[in-house]
Amino acid sequence: MKVLFCSSPGGHWVQLQRVAELLTCKESLFIKANPIGQAESGTGLEDFSIRELWRGVRQFPRARRIVKEYSPDIVLSTGAAPGLLLLLAARLSGCQCIWVDSVANSRRLSLSGRAACLFCQHVLTQWPELARGRVRYLGRLI
Repeated sequence: MKVLFCSSPGGHWVQLQRVAELLTCKESLFIKANPIGQAESGTGLEDFSIRELWRGVRQFPRARRIVKEYSPDIVLSTGAAPGLLLLLAARLSGCQCIWVDSVANSRRLSLSGRAACLFCQHVLTQWPELARGRVRYLGRLI
C-alpha cells in the first residue's frame, strides 16, 4: 500500500507524523506545505487558509500533478487547507482519502474538516463528542 501524507507545517505536521507511526506502509511519501511566500522551494504547495480559496485554486494543478506522479493508494492529511487540496485532487483520481482533524479543534470540527466531509471516505476527530454523522472518533494522537 502506497500512502501519501500531507499537512501544513507546525502542529499539523507533528500530528501527521504520529499518525504515520501507527501505520504499516509498503511505501510512503510526506508532503509538508511550505510557509506562505515559499511555494518555489520543496513541494511547491504553499500553506494557506481555507478562507483564501484563491490560493488553493491557484495551487490545484500542482496538487493534481503530485497525486498523478506518486499514484498513491491512500492519501491522509491532518490539515490544514493544503492537505484538503491534495485530498480533493486524490479523490478525483480515485484514491482513498482520510482526513484527521486536529486535536486543537475540541469544540467543533475545523472548516477544512467540515469541507472534507463532502468528499473524503473517512473523516476522523480526536474528540468523542464531535463524532456524529460521517465523522468518527478512533482515539486521540496526543
